[in-house]
Amino acid sequence: MLDKQFWETKHKESYGRYHKVTEFARFCYYNFMKDKKGKLLDLCCGKGADSIFFHNKGFIVTGMDYSSEGIKQFNETQKRYDIFLTALVKDITEPMQFEADSFNFVYSRAGLYYFTDEELKKTLSEVSRVMKSEGLLMFQVKSVNDKDYGKGKELEKDMYEDESGYVRHYFSKDYVEELLKDFHIVINEERNIPNGSAYLEVVAEKK
Repeated sequence: MLDKQFWETKHKESYGRYHKVTEFARFCYYNFMKDKKGKLLDLCCGKGADSIFFHNKGFIVTGMDYSSEGIKQFNETQKRYDIFLTALVKDITEPMQFEADSFNFVYSRAGLYYFTDEELKKTLSEVSRVMKSEGLLMFQVKSVNDKDYGKGKELEKDMYEDESGYVRHYFSKDYVEELLKDFHIVINEERNIPNGSAYLEVVAEKK
């Protein structure tokens, strides 16, 4: 359901912004990753702020995003700070080129809620394939309790498109459990923001 041109325009319009590590990345690191090392795959990495944060903590990071403009700005930031991470322009609903059992961690902040149920299940099956046993999947998505839930054109259950063409798939805790039936769920918790935004924050271990 991703509109490539929508995201190219969005990243161009926000040039120079969103280069700071997110609270969710810090939460994952300090609660689940601080004493660990290994390879991390950042899905829908955007301009790479969280990827760079994990790189600076000692992880071997590969970032993937659908937007060539987002990856372009990611690479500009890397050049500015004289660092190197693998950053790929890639639709994550398509098969990944990585071998099985390649990554210790798969991470996605505010990236997985742009996809249909069918696309999510296909993507998570591929994520499971490229993860090592006992690896951690960590993601943040919009909750069905978010202030914008139900606004716009309904595309499928819990998925809406607003007038600008912006698509969001909202998650319930039960839906997370359904999607991750092949994982051991460590946390599946809602975070509410004073402005009315609501997210589910999920950490799950590959069985």
